[in-house]
Amino acid sequence: MVVRVRVRLEVGKLNVTTNALAHSSFESEEPEVVLPLKVAEKLNLYPKFPSGVIVEEYTSVGRMRIQAFRAPRILKVYVICEDKVKGPITATAVIVPGEDEVTLSDKTLDTLGIMLIKPGEGLWKFTDDPPNITRKSQPPERW
Repeated sequence: MVVRVRVRLEVGKLNVTTNALAHSSFESEEPEVVLPLKVAEKLNLYPKFPSGVIVEEYTSVGRMRIQAFRAPRILKVYVICEDKVKGPITATAVIVPGEDEVTLSDKTLDTLGIMLIKPGEGLWKFTDDPPNITRKSQPPERW
């Protein structure tokens, strides 16, 4: 099991609420969120890219090179739980053909205050949660 959290992604007045993979191995220099094409479409970021989109190569797990489309600082990201909502933070959208899950980078996790406690068991918490609080992973949501 891994950790997935409920998020709301916003671009202007458009939004998508989904479960996102909290992936500490997805290293970035700023908050980034990988978007499958279907999510990017719902946020009007694909197939017609907004101005400022940058084409870059990313290295996937297994060292495979993939082409991605970066829309810098275009997303507002919230984490939604039964007892609180964290955010918004501003993040870069990374549109990756072939991906089927929304994925949060390490810097996105840090900025939202998400701590992975026992990823193998799907346990996590916010940095400002009381010591006795542990949260459970959401199920995968494939796009």
